[in-house]
Amino acid sequence: MKQIRINSIADSSVFQIGDAKEVEPNADILAVQKEGGISSDKGFELDQYPIFHTTIQTVSDPEVVNGDHYHYRNNITVSTIDITALSTSSITQLGNNKNVYAFSRTKHIRILAPEDKEENNGIAEIRKTKELS
Repeated sequence: MKQIRINSIADSSVFQIGDAKEVEPNADILAVQKEGGISSDKGFELDQYPIFHTTIQTVSDPEVVNGDHYHYRNNITVSTIDITALSTSSITQLGNNKNVYAFSRTKHIRILAPEDKEENNGIAEIRKTKELS
């Protein structure tokens, strides 16, 4: 390989060249969008949302699949790898892993202005209050 181009890596993501025994990225994310902006994160603490307290169920070991593999060449050869973005506990690895334990918990809240009707030059504008969970 001659070149790797990565535009962005964020939020507990991993880019690794080489082998590893274990990789364990994790992220707890609370995203708040408020119409008109917010001046602080007060009132948006992670501990008040149940999603951040739930026990994450692990997946049992996968079934073993036996197979024959024929490698005509020892290496995989490419000239360039282009990655737009890695985000929120994602992994890109050039190599082997024995175990991967990755998780992400995300709560996205949108706070819009209260519903009201206004008449502007004959055009009715309606706004609604909504929270997405």
